[in-house]
Amino acid sequence: MAARLGVRRYGFHGTSHAYVSREAALLAGGPEANVIVLHLGNGASASAVSAGRCVDTSMGMTPLEGLVMGTRSGDLDPAVVLYLARTGGMSLDEIDTLLNRRSGMLGLCGDNDMRAVTERLSEGDPDAELAVSVYCHRLRKYVGAYYAVLGTVDVIAFTGGVGENSALIRERALAGLGALGITVDPVRNARGDTLVSAEGGAVKVAVIPTDEEFEIARQTLSVVSRTNRG
Repeated sequence: MAARLGVRRYGFHGTSHAYVSREAALLAGGPEANVIVLHLGNGASASAVSAGRCVDTSMGMTPLEGLVMGTRSGDLDPAVVLYLARTGGMSLDEIDTLLNRRSGMLGLCGDNDMRAVTERLSEGDPDAELAVSVYCHRLRKYVGAYYAVLGTVDVIAFTGGVGENSALIRERALAGLGALGITVDPVRNARGDTLVSAEGGAVKVAVIPTDEEFEIARQTLSVVSRTNRG
């Protein structure tokens, strides 16, 4: 059934993860580094990369799986879909719309723009606090899982609109991971330095702006070069 229908883990944001993981590895001294990439925008994904090869990703057959996103639920008990259909009387199209367009941060607090959510958070809005807490909990969970998958981690790289610009999310997503050698320096983080990890930390924490256009051009050149050699 899986082969016939093409059901497999495709992964998404691949060009971004490829570019950022390679740049992050340079901060650790070379291409053999183990890297966790967190691409955080309205869509969001995580990857575990070992020596340039992605060994795990948070997104599956569609972009719905994984992290909490702007309007997508992320990881969900599959039986919820059956429950919504049988008990809630929802059609497949209604469930699709609910999980992809009305869930995530939007479903938790009514806003899918992280800037608006963090502004509400600073004003003491409890719904915004819940949304950010859930968002960062899911991030922290994936970081821990990918640490286990890789065995050791050299760099954690934040990218995407939220990852590059929200010091609050970076700080809260990695809070409590000091035992794993993951600590964010508050001053560097607030400035948005390339390296925001604390001095002497075992795991580097970096902010790396993605460049998907460059990565597409690089991969295209590689394909063209191989074709010309053939």
